[in-house]
Amino acid sequence: MGNGSEAQWQVMIATVVVWICVFFCVWKGVKSSSIVVWITVPLPTVFIFIMVLNGLTLENSDQGIRMYLLGEQVSMRRSANGTLIDTTRLPNGNVIPGVFSYPDAYDKLSDSAMWADACGQIFFSLGVCMGIMTSYASYNPVETPIIGNAMRVAIGNCSFSFFCGFAVFSVVGFLNGKGSQVASKVSSSGLAFVAFPTAIDYFNYPNLWIFILSIVLFTLGLDSAFSMVEATATVITDTPTGAKIPRKLIALILCACGSVFSFIFCFNWGFTYFDVVDHYLSVYLLLLLGVFQCFGAGWVYDFDESIKKAPKMSVVILGAAFWGALIPLSFSSVFFYPA
Repeated sequence: MGNGSEAQWQVMIATVVVWICVFFCVWKGVKSSSIVVWITVPLPTVFIFIMVLNGLTLENSDQGIRMYLLGEQVSMRRSANGTLIDTTRLPNGNVIPGVFSYPDAYDKLSDSAMWADACGQIFFSLGVCMGIMTSYASYNPVETPIIGNAMRVAIGNCSFSFFCGFAVFSVVGFLNGKGSQVASKVSSSGLAFVAFPTAIDYFNYPNLWIFILSIVLFTLGLDSAFSMVEATATVITDTPTGAKIPRKLIALILCACGSVFSFIFCFNWGFTYFDVVDHYLSVYLLLLLGVFQCFGAGWVYDFDESIKKAPKMSVVILGAAFWGALIPLSFSSVFFYPA
């Protein structure tokens, strides 16, 4: 990796360019961001459909789909010339029993790290606890059906995530068939920057496929970035002081600060720092924010009116019993059980 404190100027330039794009996405508020999403949402959706269709045509993609839907694990053996062979298809036609194994459901469901990653993924993809959906929803008419819209967004997001899994695991099955060492890189940055580029090397017209993958990653990342900036800008403009500041100036300051703080990822050790931030902030911090937001919405907001409508002692007992059990159980589940 070389000198850990050495900055990569190419990455810094790319970072600045991305933040400039983010600024022009949000400089007019929802007037500009609502136009941009007509590109950043349909375009990667079309490309992901193409990637799924292509993935299903790959050799051994069915093995990956079985892994995805059934949790099936395929035993492999190495032949005399060093290549990996699926032991269910030996040259002499014999089939060795037991090569397909299934993980124990209890062991999988009791894996705290799996649940933490799953919660982090859902929180991030839905924008839960980030203020993104709240800020966008604040522009709707007061009589807008909130529950219906929330259900449509949640179901649509999770359904599309499930569909994207076919693109991921078809490539995993393909890499397993090739005996690739990166077939296990199926989460977070390992999937986008290790597994998929490796698989693309085997494709016809690899330059075209890497271009499609780059466009997908850029549009998805840009969409997430300007959504977070938009949420922050909305909160600032809702304050008495922020309402006096031009929206373009707020967007400029936020994007400038974001660009400067992003430089910490532009050093040789930046990817390691990114992995730490991606894991701990996107998982544990979001879960903690979710608890605090539920506490604020359910126990702090309009508390005086609730006290007037119900006996004070009943509210105190209910709150003490609920939070007195939730807080110690939350910390014990994280720190007392191995990840």
